[in-house]
Amino acid sequence: MIRNRDKPRVRAIRRLRNAHTRKRSDLLLLEGRHLVEAGAEAGLEFRQLLITPDFKATHAGFIRKLEHRSRTGAALVHPDRLREHADADAPQGIAAVVEPPAGWNAAPASPIPLVAGLHLYVDGVQDPGNLGAMARSAEAAGAASLLLAAGAARPNQPRALRASAGSLLRIPVWTDVRVDRLSRNVVWLALAPPGKGVQGEPAALLLAANAPDQRLDDLLAADRIILAVGNESRGVSDPVLDRADLQLTVPTAAAVESLNATVAASLALFELQRLRR
Repeated sequence: MIRNRDKPRVRAIRRLRNAHTRKRSDLLLLEGRHLVEAGAEAGLEFRQLLITPDFKATHAGFIRKLEHRSRTGAALVHPDRLREHADADAPQGIAAVVEPPAGWNAAPASPIPLVAGLHLYVDGVQDPGNLGAMARSAEAAGAASLLLAAGAARPNQPRALRASAGSLLRIPVWTDVRVDRLSRNVVWLALAPPGKGVQGEPAALLLAANAPDQRLDDLLAADRIILAVGNESRGVSDPVLDRADLQLTVPTAAAVESLNATVAASLALFELQRLRR
């Protein structure tokens, strides 16, 4: 059993939890039964699989299946060591260090080859929990990919991975995506705060009681559509607004100034997919 906090396997978890050392690593830290299982089901390459004695005693069958699927033997670790170095507040007795998914890519200098469908562009959202929840909603809504602007939370952050409940391991992700690195023949829809759009352009209402805005209806016929969402305080950046074909807003009660970025993105994703069908 691993008891020493300076053992290489324990130090590897500590490095992936730390933001500075994580940037120099291509590996991911998966914590908890659900996320580790999702990593195995996604076919990720396991470097380490650590379990506590209590977890082994209560999940023997699951561990055997996981070892077979991941082709990695589980190593016992003292619960205190896992608790000290795990990122989760309440570790579940299992963690894994894995290679990132093949579907994660840094944006190239040439235009990104977007497949047909609805894509979510995350602009300035720095909270990893929000990013993970957005990825979960994007996958659930059938989005084609997740596009992350420079400065947005990173998909390899442990909290983002946990909040995504495995979605970040399955949905295609592009990082450091600049607006000018995307093809010109893509429709851009930008989420605006409740009320009017910015730059003098009236926003189209989503989830309105009447028929969909004709401007939006026309744009939804495009093969490739990008929905851009920014953080709650600033919204989307100027390059996105300059590129946007239409601004969208979700109507709210007058007393509510803004929606949580994840909630707004989720509502918009599902409504746009419904209208596209």
